[in-house]
Order: sequence, then structure tokens, then C-alpha cells
Amino acid sequence: MPGRDLIDRVRKALGERYTVVTAVGRGGNASIFIATDRTGVQVAIKVLHPELAVSVAADRFLREIRYASQLHHPHIAPLLDSGETEYLLWFVMPYLPGDSLRQALRRERRLAIPAATRTACEVLDALGHAHAHGIAHRDIKPDNIVLSPQGAVLVDLGIARAIATSGDDRVTRSGFVVGTEEYMSPEQAAGAPDVDGRTDLYSLGVVLFESLAGRPPFSSASAAAVLDMQQHHPAPDLRRLRGDVPKPLAAAIARALTKAREERWQTAAEMREALLPFTAAGS
Repeated sequence: MPGRDLIDRVRKALGERYTVVTAVGRGGNASIFIATDRTGVQVAIKVLHPELAVSVAADRFLREIRYASQLHHPHIAPLLDSGETEYLLWFVMPYLPGDSLRQALRRERRLAIPAATRTACEVLDALGHAHAHGIAHRDIKPDNIVLSPQGAVLVDLGIARAIATSGDDRVTRSGFVVGTEEYMSPEQAAGAPDVDGRTDLYSLGVVLFESLAGRPPFSSASAAAVLDMQQHHPAPDLRRLRGDVPKPLAAAIARALTKAREERWQTAAEMREALLPFTAAGS
């Protein structure tokens, strides 16, 4: 949870635009605050961790996330506002009612097959739209998927890319990996410079595996060990961990988790078509 000093700084910096109500958490890249705008609408303000903000070029970071804000899709949380104020880099998204997929998995551990695949298909709708505009999310994980009453909503689209393209070498040296180890594609884990939309399909395959099995394919107390497994170890057989997963669904997830990009699903639409038959109750 963000400290009192940071809350006070945010209130002082953004007080003319927003009334900060409370701090709600600390994510991998930013601290999160619930606030209201001048019309009384509730929003989420995310402030880059100060130790990360000093390692990115603010103007380029803001330019990159504003490019992503041009996307409009029902399963993508829009960027409402952004800026740099009193050395704080911040951006604003709508407040979304509903748990994150992470919260749902903590509560239930495993999801029903139709619920898990339906969520994945809604995220794939969002990714198809983003990829068509040349934007990969790069940090697909349960924390960035909100289960709203209108369906799954993908948050923080464009943020990981903005950090990667605006950051200097200190970003990596200080441990701020762009992405999250358990959900990172082999090419991200290897530091490839040419990451594209297929990295998101791998990461969503990890999320779907975890949603069904109750654990991600690869985990370790050592981040370096997880990165090595992402690059070199085959994913476990999902059906050995959950026997009621139909073979075609397990095969579709296994294809998403292929190490070589060329052998994965090549588009979000392809992967969505393979998952769609399993979204109905009784499938």
C-alpha cells in the first residue's frame, strides 16, 4: 500500500483536478488511488513508482500512452488523462466495479471452464483490436483483467510499452522488468527487441492455464529461474492437473504456450475461435 507521504504528494499535485479519496494498492509499476474528478465521477489514478519514474523520459512516456489512448473498445479501459506534475508521472482510468481476475483466483483458486474461456475470449477481443493498431500489451496477467458487470476489461494497455520505450538502462538494472515473470513470453524473458502481439497470446495462455489449473505453468521463488523456465522448459500437461479439461481445449492452450512464436496462434482471432466452443455452460 502506498505510504502517507505519497498520498499527500498526489493530493497536493493533482488537487485542482481530482479529489483523492484513498490509496487502494501498489502494482508492479504504479501506486493506485481512488479519486473523483471535478464532476464527481469516480476514477482510478495510477502514479508511477518514483524510483521508476526517474528512469524514464517523461515526455516520451506520456506520448506513448497517449497513443494507446486512441483505442476505443468495450473490453479496454480507456485512458482519461495523464501528465507529469511535481515530478510525479500519472495517468487516469475509469474506476471499474468488480474484482480483478487475480482477486477471483485468490478466492476460488480455479474457475469453471466456461467462465475461464469466456473471460479469455473477451480479452482476446480487446487484444485483436489493440494488435490491429500495432500495440501489444506486454503485461497480460490476472491483475490487469477486471471482471466487470459488462465482462472482462483489460487495464493498463500501453503502459508496459511506454516504460520499455522511454526507459533508460536503469529500468532493467533496478529490477523493473517490463512484464511479470510468471506470465512473460520466452521472447520477453530473453530480452528480444522485436516483441509483437504474439507475446500477449502466450501470456494469456498462461493466465488461462492458471485459471483452470489453480497455478501458473512455471513458478519459483527465484525470478531468474522462472525466466529460464519460460524460455527452455515445456509447459506441464494441463489435463494432468485438471482432468475435466477437454483435450481440444488443453491443446489450444498448449499451442498458445509454444516457445517459438511461429508455432503459436498467430492472431487473437485465431485463438479466440479455438476457445469459443468451450464458453457455453455444459461444454
